[in-house]
Amino acid sequence: MDQLASLPDLVAARYGGTDLALLQRVLTPALLPIKWTDRTVEKRDGTKLWSARFSVALNDESDELLVPGRTGKLISVGFLAGKPWNALAKGRVLRVDLPAKIAICEAYTGEGTKKALVDAIALLADGDLLEVDRYGASAKVLSSLVEAALADKARAEGFSVRRMPEDCAQHVGAYYNYDFEFTKDGVTRKVEVKSLWGTDTRYARLIHSLSGSHETSSCKFSTQDLFAVSRFLGTGNIHDFAFAVSKSDKTCPIGLSVSSFSDEYVNQNPVCQVDNLKWFDTVDGIWAALDAL
Repeated sequence: MDQLASLPDLVAARYGGTDLALLQRVLTPALLPIKWTDRTVEKRDGTKLWSARFSVALNDESDELLVPGRTGKLISVGFLAGKPWNALAKGRVLRVDLPAKIAICEAYTGEGTKKALVDAIALLADGDLLEVDRYGASAKVLSSLVEAALADKARAEGFSVRRMPEDCAQHVGAYYNYDFEFTKDGVTRKVEVKSLWGTDTRYARLIHSLSGSHETSSCKFSTQDLFAVSRFLGTGNIHDFAFAVSKSDKTCPIGLSVSSFSDEYVNQNPVCQVDNLKWFDTVDGIWAALDAL
């Protein structure tokens, strides 16, 4: 069956009358033009956060979303004309002025420094966009697209791919602490998928949910053989990955730094820069590096 050709029918059948317009609203964020009201970067209202001010007009699309506390990403409108998507800063609704039909918002960055925000808003102008995930699906869609793109990349390089379940019943087997198994020439390795971190995309985010087997939110070196880090937040390309060996620097010349908590755990915010020495841009490259060990 050609699933792309029959997508409207499949969606309507699976989700009880849903049409593509409704599906698009759920899967794609709202894009709300901004207007700068005060580009001065300062700490306001006794907070410790460096911020600047912008506004968003209330209209039929934005009225539902612009509520105090709502957050989104500040992005250049240029991505609609083919330039790479890039989250330059974050935005938060502070209050809604109904008579003026605007929401007063603040711009800030995850890094939290004045310089980071000054640099970010220098790249943003009136008419650029506050991107708001309407119903909370966009982040999961991005995560799923990243995993699908990684599976395609591995298969294109000659690997067989198995995606591991998110959970596993005790009578079936142990819980998987990794996302994929890649196999080639009889060798199988465990792969954990992560991403670049926030608006400061120099770093990977190598974290793990706390559980009985984890004393910290850092990943353990022992729970996967390699990390696959999506570089989408830095490059805007869903097919762009960096790969690193999940071994300690103390035992492996191309391994990752250890956590300050324990030598068993990886540093959860390492610099992620492809050099094909520590961070590789292909599965074959990281595979050969592991074989050489």
